[in-house]
Amino acid sequence: MNYTQKKSSCEVNYLHTIDKQSNTINNANFEPKQLRDDERLSEEKRNSVGSSLGNREIGKLDNKFSHIYKKYMRKQISQYSLTVESTEDYIKTKKSNPNSKQNKGQKNSLSFNATLKTINKTLCSCGRDVHFMNDKKIVDIKESGTTRRLKGLKSCGNNSACPVCASKLSAIRGNQLKELMSSGRDNGRSYMMIVTTIPHKPLEPLETTLNQVIDMSRYIFNSKEYKSFKKLSQCRFVHGGLENMVSFKNGLVDWHPHKNYLLDFDVSIETVIKNIGLDNELELRMYVSKLMTKIAQRFLDKNNIEKTLLTPFLQQEKKSNRIHIKSGVSASLEFDDGYIAKWGLDAEMTSGIYKDGRFSESFHPFNLLDFIHNENTETTKEQKYQCVKAFQEFVVASKGKWWFYFGRGSVDYYNEHYGTELKVKKDEEELLALEDDGELIYFLEHQEWLDFEPTPKKIGYALSLPTKQKVLEYIYDHIETNRIRNIEDG
Repeated sequence: MNYTQKKSSCEVNYLHTIDKQSNTINNANFEPKQLRDDERLSEEKRNSVGSSLGNREIGKLDNKFSHIYKKYMRKQISQYSLTVESTEDYIKTKKSNPNSKQNKGQKNSLSFNATLKTINKTLCSCGRDVHFMNDKKIVDIKESGTTRRLKGLKSCGNNSACPVCASKLSAIRGNQLKELMSSGRDNGRSYMMIVTTIPHKPLEPLETTLNQVIDMSRYIFNSKEYKSFKKLSQCRFVHGGLENMVSFKNGLVDWHPHKNYLLDFDVSIETVIKNIGLDNELELRMYVSKLMTKIAQRFLDKNNIEKTLLTPFLQQEKKSNRIHIKSGVSASLEFDDGYIAKWGLDAEMTSGIYKDGRFSESFHPFNLLDFIHNENTETTKEQKYQCVKAFQEFVVASKGKWWFYFGRGSVDYYNEHYGTELKVKKDEEELLALEDDGELIYFLEHQEWLDFEPTPKKIGYALSLPTKQKVLEYIYDHIETNRIRNIEDG
């Protein structure tokens, strides 16, 4: 996984490939056809283009337009990143010496690239081709408040490869979890977040570390000790989430995935503390951290995984009185420290993609796409290529993994007992429902939408539109120009 020294024939040209797309929209020969008088945009609405496209805002964004532009630019770079081949050396070896022992690892590498191509093919059709239910092949542009979205196009729903779908699903799940927790609190319920991690080091493949975290977590929640705690604490549901983070240490990729679990109690946290025989919230957090760390370490020892989890201990911030628990498996209550208070447990469980960091610190893998961006002058060409390879590893290792899920039966339970009206669907259905929201202001034939297809192409798959936001801006400017012209012409 030390990609720093690796070379590729793609390395010289890939930034130029990305840069060429930015000029596509300026050369588009496009004349929209359908427009009704009652669908004209007011000046006030037209100035609200930089909206959050339906995403729940995490914190305050000073420049919403910049946030949207980054999201679609990241998708554009993601699509390129998945086209960089990683089997060139293997292929050369096979041709020169077909019987070489090195060819044993060749199948895995070729399979890796095949997976990338499959994911990229789906990613490239996301937001470009019409989805299977769109028989009329019409692309609607809808508006709701300050939000504009497109209806009738495919959404891949890939949380590791597609920053656009990931941000939409993050907003959807975050809103749903926020509604569920709000209703629960009103009815005397309480929540605790459990974070399971595992020791990691540079050069260790993400697939290895990620599977260890997942298997270790599954072992914890199936153990006799946890089941006893669950009964004593009156924990009815466990909601789950997965978060992958990455950093670079001494130029090497260092993956540290972790699993987030939200324990959903039938009673208040004070009652949980009393039932277990403790005195306060800090004692409860320490008790749970020690219990689960002990179970997790047993899993590692049992499976001969030579790793030692961090023994739970208290750490006080130097500039405040806040006390954190450092642990292999740690427990957090709502708003019990500055980190959680900034987000809230609902956002902490569902909004990992918003966690940005500097190149030397921990960050979400989508930030790798920012480092690859041709305008990022803080990273060298070699570092950008390293980020390309790291992003590929993240996409393949995360394929098919649960990103977030509600505890089994929890939504039905809340709807039945608390009168909520939560409707949780599969990712693809959630994205289609999001598209339905809003008033129709304009529509295009699918072929008109495809007229914006950029060049060049890589390995037979078209890259995405340069930026959907740019396309929408073009359409809105065209609408406004025609409106003014019609007024002048009487």
